[in-house]
Amino acid sequence: MKLYECIIDDGKSVFKTITAAKNKKELLNVYGGNGTFEKIKDITKDTQHMGVECLRDSLTRTGWGEMEITLLTALLQQHLDSIK
Repeated sequence: MKLYECIIDDGKSVFKTITAAKNKKELLNVYGGNGTFEKIKDITKDTQHMGVECLRDSLTRTGWGEMEITLLTALLQQHLDSIK
């Protein structure tokens, strides 16, 4: 998975969103009917500093349960290992 910062014009307004997709082609296939993509920027590398401990801390502070935290942090770690 990659993270993309997108500037989208839906005909009424222009807005910025962060969206996850396997690649740019999938991004356009899944979200392409919602307006015109004015800009698409891959920001995956910019967010890799937010590691497992950052996620664990954020989830703990906001009241998530230990089982959910364990699952989500394991999935993040698996993903980070796969893109190295």
